[in-house]
Amino acid sequence: MGDQREDGRAVSMNTGTRSDKAFKNIIFDVDGTLLDSKRDIAAAQLWTFRQFGINSLKPEDIYPLIGKPLAETFAILLPQQLHDRIPEAGLLYRDYYRAHAFDTTTLFPGVLETVTALKARGLRLATATTKSTETTGKVLAHFGIAEYFSHIQGTDNGIFKPDPFIINTILSTMKWHRDETLMVGDTDKDIDVGKNAGVRTCGVTYGSFSRLQISALNPDWIVDQLPDLLQIIG
Repeated sequence: MGDQREDGRAVSMNTGTRSDKAFKNIIFDVDGTLLDSKRDIAAAQLWTFRQFGINSLKPEDIYPLIGKPLAETFAILLPQQLHDRIPEAGLLYRDYYRAHAFDTTTLFPGVLETVTALKARGLRLATATTKSTETTGKVLAHFGIAEYFSHIQGTDNGIFKPDPFIINTILSTMKWHRDETLMVGDTDKDIDVGKNAGVRTCGVTYGSFSRLQISALNPDWIVDQLPDLLQIIG
């Protein structure tokens, strides 16, 4: 299933390489899809846990949870007796992360080239992320790609992916059609939010989830690097 490059790497995994209907709109997750930010996110969360006397966690414990709401991550990793302090943990994390968000974070290889090419082809781009809209705008501007996005949408109301609210908000605000829209992301939240919103989905294998984990979610396409998205668009 899926086409192969000359080097043997799968370009996509679906019933065909290109879409059977032209896409006009691409919605991207941010962390793990556009930004290689897991080290800074993990460092901020580990610092937060240390404030509660928890020193045994490692970055590898955090990586699989990136993309989940903060409260969910803290509920998983904090001992039950500290669950009443989850709101405090969230505040500590946000303050620390704001000061260290760009310590090691970079764009993934090919992101700038891909969004530039998509924009040049006339596609409209948006974000759907658990970051706040304000933070997302600042991050994309920092890396010089905010201008390529027609709409920057974060999570400001506590309704997180995979609830389709965020995608429905984008579609309604921008007056985009579902059957012309593709959701691209690296976790179950991203694939499920696309399915729940009735848009097609593309999983990436270079973020938080492995190819095996992404494949198990049955997205319409899978890519190993973001420029491969251009082959799906056609």
